Amino acid sequence: MLALKDYQQWALDALRDYFQECCRTEEASPAFHTVTGRTLGLKSLYNEVKELPGLPYVCLRIPTGGGKTIVACHSIGIAAQELVQTEFPLVLWIVPSNAILTQTVNALRSRRHPYRQAVEAALGAVSVLEVQEALSLKRAQLDGEAAIIVATMQAFRVEDTIGRRVYRDSGDLMEHFSGLPPQVTAALERGEGGNILHSLANVLRLRRPVVIVDEAHNARTALSFDTLARFHPSCIVEFTATPARKEHPSNVLFSASAADLKAAQMIKLPIRLETRPDWHELLADAVHCRNGLEQAAQLERQQTGEYIRPVMLIQAQPQQKGRETLTVEVVKRCLLTDHRIPEEQIAIATSTAKELDGIDLARQDVPVRYVITVQALREGWDCPFAYVLCSLAESRSATAVEQILGRVMRLPGAARKTQESLNAAYAFAKSESFSEIAAALTDALVQHGFEKQEAADLIVPGRIEPQRLPFEQSFMGVTTVAMPEPLKLANLPEAVRRKVVYDAEKKRFSFTGAMSGQELEEIRAVCVTAEGRAGVDRAFRISTGKEPDRRAPAEQNIPFAVPLLSIRQGKLFEPFEESHFLDYPWKLADCDALLTEEEYSAVRLEGESGEIDITEQGRIAAKFIAGVQGRQLELFAADRRWTVAGLVDWLDRNIPHPDIDPADSGIFLTRLALALSDQRGFTLEQLLLDKYRLRNVAEKKINQHRQNARRKAYQALLFGGQADVAVSPDICFAFAADPRQYAYSKPYKGRYLFQKHYYPEIGDLEDKGEEFECAQFIDRLEEVAFWVRNPARRPGQSFWLQTATDKFYPDFVCKLKDGRTAAVEYKGGHLWNEDAKEKQALGELWAARSGGDCLFVMPKDKDYAAVRRAFAGKTC
Repeated sequence: MLALKDYQQWALDALRDYFQECCRTEEASPAFHTVTGRTLGLKSLYNEVKELPGLPYVCLRIPTGGGKTIVACHSIGIAAQELVQTEFPLVLWIVPSNAILTQTVNALRSRRHPYRQAVEAALGAVSVLEVQEALSLKRAQLDGEAAIIVATMQAFRVEDTIGRRVYRDSGDLMEHFSGLPPQVTAALERGEGGNILHSLANVLRLRRPVVIVDEAHNARTALSFDTLARFHPSCIVEFTATPARKEHPSNVLFSASAADLKAAQMIKLPIRLETRPDWHELLADAVHCRNGLEQAAQLERQQTGEYIRPVMLIQAQPQQKGRETLTVEVVKRCLLTDHRIPEEQIAIATSTAKELDGIDLARQDVPVRYVITVQALREGWDCPFAYVLCSLAESRSATAVEQILGRVMRLPGAARKTQESLNAAYAFAKSESFSEIAAALTDALVQHGFEKQEAADLIVPGRIEPQRLPFEQSFMGVTTVAMPEPLKLANLPEAVRRKVVYDAEKKRFSFTGAMSGQELEEIRAVCVTAEGRAGVDRAFRISTGKEPDRRAPAEQNIPFAVPLLSIRQGKLFEPFEESHFLDYPWKLADCDALLTEEEYSAVRLEGESGEIDITEQGRIAAKFIAGVQGRQLELFAADRRWTVAGLVDWLDRNIPHPDIDPADSGIFLTRLALALSDQRGFTLEQLLLDKYRLRNVAEKKINQHRQNARRKAYQALLFGGQADVAVSPDICFAFAADPRQYAYSKPYKGRYLFQKHYYPEIGDLEDKGEEFECAQFIDRLEEVAFWVRNPARRPGQSFWLQTATDKFYPDFVCKLKDGRTAAVEYKGGHLWNEDAKEKQALGELWAARSGGDCLFVMPKDKDYAAVRRAFAGKTC
């Protein structure tokens, strides 16, 4: 099964936390506030679906190229287990178009596809249907396995032919409605005479489907919510790069950033942009770039074995009566005659010519290297081999390049390449204005889910020396300096003009390669002001290495290694982590198994029994969560053959406990069930009817015992002298020297310019507040060589220390000029609690075991001077 990227797992963790919190509070809104406080650092406003008050309705925001669909597949099992609490959920998967519907159905039906594997891993057997097939769905199929109905929203509109059939009475569905108690049938739609409609819509209402909305921004109308409300969903989970902010705003539970995708090696970045007014020259440059990328791909295959065939997407102009345009035919003829491209390497993808249909561009026997289109390629089209975008759209329609930008962003194999040029994307646009096209691309990236600031930083000039290619080892970076005056590029010699870009909007001057003395004088000659000439001089000194490098330490490949807290294992030391105290011997069978009234209330069980009220909105909101947790499904098929042993076996199989021997867990769960029966008077029938809640409570009880045992083992190892613990430069965590590997959720956007941050960007730091003030204080300290904002919950990219329950990520990690390393964790006065005290003790242990090489300081309540005192070696 395909391994998830860190941010994908974090998204699923947030969803699991949310559903668990929903079950605990029985309300969707407070649960959302609680979880967003952890995932987003703020308690977001919850926007309720007015047609379904109390409905858990959330959005997972993942930018284009981030793998939204695989996350959606994993989310089904989480919803089934944590919210609906059924083994056989019914899922309604909404897609934006028929093209994506076909693609999704085919993937979910293929046992070799990661989508199917993700669903089966959580649910076992699963059937995948389109609406037409669901119109004859059998009851036994829903009673015995999970089912996913994939559809467009249009398929449920009464104006649609199939949509009308969804709401009609059908003899094929009659069996779904036999033997149902009145409290269940009360919620169903009825026809003339008050008879229950045997319709697919009513089957959905019975089963309370989990609704997955793919590309949710395409389904955000009042009519869409009215339609979904008719099916009484148990929850709605949206997946999109661009959540709605105004009309029908989404409840964003988790948001991945461009930095997350970069660190996970999912997308090609940056996007190197070149503009030219002459389309022949532009296309020639693009072909030249693609050819060079193919050479790089051949080197990549020699070194790693990975096959890549770089593909160029060319956006031609539409035909217009009365005037000549750069049509598909004109572009193809130019490729054939002027560039001698073999015809089998060219494919046309338009509304009338669909030469890519049925072709897998990833196959090694497919020769296609050039794809010519006019508007967007068909929805759902995906080819990580697409590296170069060449837009010949007229300048007044420059934003048309946005339509296919996302097609060139996926990185093949979701892994960085040894050939650096294969980690970037390339865009060529017919225009006289670089800034105009750069702005259009920036807007396009925003539409693909990137923040405005980070999107702007991902577009860089792509001009190169005529004799050099961007993928060659000798290729030099682009030097960019501030330039207050607009340069008159038309007055430069052509050879120099090809190397120069002036961004009038940002007032920046860029030069590609090492500037020669002759080029320096020619560019200075077109400058009017002394400031302009000084800027050119600065660019010359930087490009030739004759001026101090002002890049961030990571950009200069300066290492930043932080010693870890280590534990001796035999003759060797290794980083101290959770695994070292997980194996501490303890027996669950010896622990208390009695569930108290507070832990498992009998009153609650009786109070919920059979209560489904769809007329009083206040009560729906209060009892919505309880109403979806498998109660109706249990009423459908009560199995009288269960025994206490059978219930114990079911609990044992449905509570994860890889660290506990099955015999040990079996004894504990048997004692738990018998105690409920013998000491608290529960009948077996009651426990079976409420088995999902019982499972959750039993799992929580086991976790409490597990955490108590772990805490004892943790304390004994670190502070009880039972292990040899040390901090040594031989065992270190190293921050990645590549800035693209610095992962964070949101970039810093404040006006204060930090001078000593290890990376050019600063992640997850607000532009005000006490943490910001602490960062400012650190940045100004003379003792600090550089520092980093240490992102939380990113174990592969951040420094951490293991606590008894999770990992502790200090806010800031500093490298001092005297060679020492310091970790700083700021705590406001209101946050000084037992958790803070545990972190302080752990940080001080780490510092103490380093022999003076490491420092730990936890300033409280704006006592920033404590950092200076610690760095100076004085008592805090």
